[in-house]
Amino acid sequence: MNQKKYVHRIFEFLDQYHCIDVRAREKQTSSPIPFATQIHLLNENKLNQLKRRGFSNELGKSLMDKIEIHSNEILSTKPTLIFDDSPEIIAKAIWQHFRPKTNLYIYSGGLKSLLEETNQIFKKPYKFFTLYGETGVGKTDLLKLLTSKGQQTLNLEEIANHNGSTFGNLQNNTQPSQETFTIKLAETLARFSVDKPVFAESEKIGLGKNMIPLLLSEALDASKKIRISLSKEERIERLVKEYANVNDLKLKEGIEKLKFRIGQHEANEILKLLEKKAYHEVARHLIEYFDRSESYQSIDGNEFEFTTDNSSPRDCVNQILKNLA
Repeated sequence: MNQKKYVHRIFEFLDQYHCIDVRAREKQTSSPIPFATQIHLLNENKLNQLKRRGFSNELGKSLMDKIEIHSNEILSTKPTLIFDDSPEIIAKAIWQHFRPKTNLYIYSGGLKSLLEETNQIFKKPYKFFTLYGETGVGKTDLLKLLTSKGQQTLNLEEIANHNGSTFGNLQNNTQPSQETFTIKLAETLARFSVDKPVFAESEKIGLGKNMIPLLLSEALDASKKIRISLSKEERIERLVKEYANVNDLKLKEGIEKLKFRIGQHEANEILKLLEKKAYHEVARHLIEYFDRSESYQSIDGNEFEFTTDNSSPRDCVNQILKNLA
């Protein structure tokens, strides 16, 4: 039986391991490792006690009893890879308990090393194609259609659980921690081929509280770009369908935040329209603001492979794939 103890890379070998997370419960809660099964053994207080006292006491015995109780979750037909924080006390206890009859390994360096490994994934030469277009043209829906057609898509908004704008979280969704967001991005990309297109949507570097890692942001900036167009009236209809009667209070808060950019008078006018539930006029005012803002004007400064209209999303996707064939 191979008694190699540590594994230093995981993203490119995810399907080969049964991954478990045995970190203190608080760490599991604050920054889950997306692809690892959590096994709750100790909280931070108990773990600190174990570090001070060692295993030759009741707490150490209790931990070993729990490890045995959870053996069905720890062991698998695949080799088990254990994630723990340095100095990996729990992981080493599990490894020692089950060796040499089973294939268990410890991921070296814990969460810190895992985050460092994400950079190796973000540096890979993926063939990114990024969808650009003004607010309301339907870029996210196109990504979903591309996914349904078997294409490789990196849906940043889905992973961040945020739509990426001032009004990107009207549903009050819980966002992942930055660590979990970064790991999930790398996990998604690691499953993709570098020989096939990877479609993404143009985003600002921040999606709510989550920041796109710099290396990935740079790769997307350097990608080939596709411009998506749609008439203003159709964009308004899309925004109304997406935002109307979802959460007017959050919508109001978003408009309030824009006052210093949009102008207090215009913002107040939009708020009055919102109170009347005149959603089409609210959407019209907001689209006019976004279209004249600097970040959206900068769209015109890009070189695009081609431009395609999204009046019919299915036709738009077919046109994209035809142009890349």
